[in-house]
Amino acid sequence: MRPRPESDHPRLVRSKNRSVSLRGSGPARGGLALLSWLTAFALPVVAQTAGSVAVGGSVVEYDGFLASGAAVIAPTFRFDSRVFSFGGQGSWTLFESGSSVLQGSLAAAWVAAARGAFRFELSSSAGASVYRDEQSSGHLLGGARMHLLGNSAGAWIGATAGRSYGTAGVPLELAATVWSVRNRLTFLGTVTGTLHDEVRYVDFLGVVRWISPRLELEARLGARPWGRNVVNAEESLTGAYGELDILAPLNRWLSLTLSGGKYRADPVRRTLGAQYISAGLRLGALGRSARRVGLEAEAPGGRVVPREVSAPRLEIRGQGERKILTIRAPGASTVELMGDFTDWTPVRLSMTEPGVWKVELELPTGVYRMNIRLDGGRWVVPGAARVERTEFGGEVGVVVVP
Repeated sequence: MRPRPESDHPRLVRSKNRSVSLRGSGPARGGLALLSWLTAFALPVVAQTAGSVAVGGSVVEYDGFLASGAAVIAPTFRFDSRVFSFGGQGSWTLFESGSSVLQGSLAAAWVAAARGAFRFELSSSAGASVYRDEQSSGHLLGGARMHLLGNSAGAWIGATAGRSYGTAGVPLELAATVWSVRNRLTFLGTVTGTLHDEVRYVDFLGVVRWISPRLELEARLGARPWGRNVVNAEESLTGAYGELDILAPLNRWLSLTLSGGKYRADPVRRTLGAQYISAGLRLGALGRSARRVGLEAEAPGGRVVPREVSAPRLEIRGQGERKILTIRAPGASTVELMGDFTDWTPVRLSMTEPGVWKVELELPTGVYRMNIRLDGGRWVVPGAARVERTEFGGEVGVVVVP
């Protein structure tokens, strides 16, 4: 839990990217933001919404300030559908001096239908910060990205521009990212070029995320090898930075969070650089739990890749955008599935032979989230190359459709 706002981009990039759930500001952290905590309004959409509140303490040293202890309260929320995401987060930080900072941000993203392996995304974000008697600051940004999705890897390029209040000029960020998912591990690399007022700089960021049923680790290593201030040539903008986040679920709703490290200043979003260490508890306010179960998923070329030894089993076959989804569940009386491609509305499968259930759906190339249930029981992960975990202990299956 950082003593500042998290990512201003809520979309998981419609790739195998909850893993790339990147926390922090800037385009490199836009895919989840492992800002993956959102709000729900009705039961039919509970699987695509979530929310949480984190409470903890930090020791933080902002650039140009002395180190200080602080208490932090940080609520977050998020809503996801097949093509639209909306999220928000806030934080109230109370320093030992009695001064406080109130921060908040909102973000939305829309992803167009797939065109082969490509998807186009539009996004926007807004944020504001108030510190004691200082002038308030904020930003309003919009961006576009083109995604290339593969079976277990992908890439995107994009641009972000807008307005940073309290400064002159129009900030511009150009970024390119590559990512890869291998079972519980996610790797991501991003290069970002920024032009804002009198400063110019380039950032490189590498992210490794590992998820297990009892622990989540995310390490971020970055470097700003080049930067300059066209007005003040003596100002140093370069340097290395890194952060480590640890999340350990204690039960279905409560998790322990530990984090620390150093991050660079972000003049576009009007945040100072700092080094910090934090500890706290995160309460999952909304969402649905799902148990992980066995599965199989078809890889390119028709090869079925086993992921677990237990049933049920999922296969996806077909040419073009029409796909046949098959679940082998011997002994089941009913089989249903729901996912972001059904707007999280349950769809019942038909039994074509004993123990074999099928449904034909429109499913363009891309990466999707889904769960299934048998005989009206619990919603469980149907199978894919990996499992996406929510912040409050739930799980949802992530399936790649080649």
